[in-house]
Amino acid sequence: MKAGIAITLEYRHDHIEDAVLRYSSRECSVFLVVDGQEDVWSFVKITFDGALCARSARTDCSPAIGIYPQESGKSFIVELTDSSWPVEANKMYVYQDSPLKPLGRHFVVSNHDVFYEILADSFQEQLIEPAHPEYGHVKSYFQ
Repeated sequence: MKAGIAITLEYRHDHIEDAVLRYSSRECSVFLVVDGQEDVWSFVKITFDGALCARSARTDCSPAIGIYPQESGKSFIVELTDSSWPVEANKMYVYQDSPLKPLGRHFVVSNHDVFYEILADSFQEQLIEPAHPEYGHVKSYFQ
C-alpha cells in the first residue's frame, strides 16, 4: 500500500456519479456531482494549480486505496506522499540537459469506477451552482 494523506474537501460529492477531467496547457480541473441532489445538480470543481501531468484509468482499483480521512463520510482527495511520479515525469517529459528538477505533489481523485492522478503544486475547490457562469458548460459533461 502506498503512503499518503486524505485531504478532506469542503463540498461533499456523490461517489457513484461520474467524474470529469479537463486538462490543457492552461487548466487542469476535475468536476464531480454534488451529493444528495435530485432535480437541479450542482458540481464541485477541483482546480489544480501548476499541473504538470495527468493520467487516469477506468477501474475500481485506485492508487489511493486504503487511504481515508479520519472523519468518515467526508469527501476527500488523496496526496500520495511517497510517490516516485515527479522523478519519473521529469525523466520522461523534460529534456535531458534541462536544469528543471522534479516538481509537483501527487494527487489522486477517485470516484466510483474512475480515478485521476494529477501532478501539481496545489489545488483549490469551488462550488458550481446554476447561477455560476460556467454551469451550463460543466453540466454538459454529465449528460
